[in-house]
Amino acid sequence: MYTIFKLFAPVLAVLLFPTFSTAGLDDYFIDTAWLAANRDKAVVIDVRKLPIYLLGHIDGAHNVDRDEFLSTRDGVKSLIPALSDFEALLGRLGVTPDTPVVVYAKDDDPYAARLVWTLHSYGHAKAYVLDGGYDKWNREGRATAILPTPAPVVSVYKNTAQRELRADKQQILTSIGRGTAVIWDTRTPEEHAGTDVRADRGGHIPGATHLNWTSLQTEVDGVKVLKNEQEIRALLALHGIGPEQEILAHCQTGIRSSYATLVLLGLGYEKVRNYDGSWIEWANDKDLPITTIPVTAQIK
Repeated sequence: MYTIFKLFAPVLAVLLFPTFSTAGLDDYFIDTAWLAANRDKAVVIDVRKLPIYLLGHIDGAHNVDRDEFLSTRDGVKSLIPALSDFEALLGRLGVTPDTPVVVYAKDDDPYAARLVWTLHSYGHAKAYVLDGGYDKWNREGRATAILPTPAPVVSVYKNTAQRELRADKQQILTSIGRGTAVIWDTRTPEEHAGTDVRADRGGHIPGATHLNWTSLQTEVDGVKVLKNEQEIRALLALHGIGPEQEILAHCQTGIRSSYATLVLLGLGYEKVRNYDGSWIEWANDKDLPITTIPVTAQIK
């Protein structure tokens, strides 16, 4: 009886003791209907590769190369850019601190979430991932274009309301020693186990909780979209990821974990950070501990 209760305790906690917060998933993810109704009020950014953008994009969307919002420092790639560089990018796009910014990619491509996470990290509250991305927009027959969108009127972007949404390797290392945080590994099962090696070493951070970020999505009419709130809360509870905990998410380069971080923030989780250095930094530092799963213990 105790074993059964222990198994379902996280779910019961969510049902009996809900977290009250003013945050909502629609503070970070918006649907195509919202964008269609507010198209003239928002700056829309397409983060797909330029050749794909030129084959068809949301009418009025600006293409932004991923290198413009991902930085390399001390040999670690895909880190959050310097504030001055990011402000320059937003200025070139004509964004002001009050401008709604909607970012999209392919439906199952988390790079849009990475840019939105960066926007929120630097205090831009009106930043959203387009749920379902270009795939959903195009499938619904909404306005698209082939010619690049004309350059906007340049603005001077300044915003000092930064948020603590980023973790570094020292914070991860400290949390391992204290055992006070959930380290959420959002990579594939193979990466977590160490059989899919994408850095100098394979495996995972000791004590990390594994839940592939793709588990947060479902397919509707052939397009990947975010699951509903009840499904996500139940899924997280089953993996011991609760709203009262400090949660440090990571993947290979902090891209997939950006999506997971935004979902947690949208559910009202308050102690959430994304480790943008992620596995590529952690595994390549031989002084940092890792763990692998024996082949016989891996779950297929």
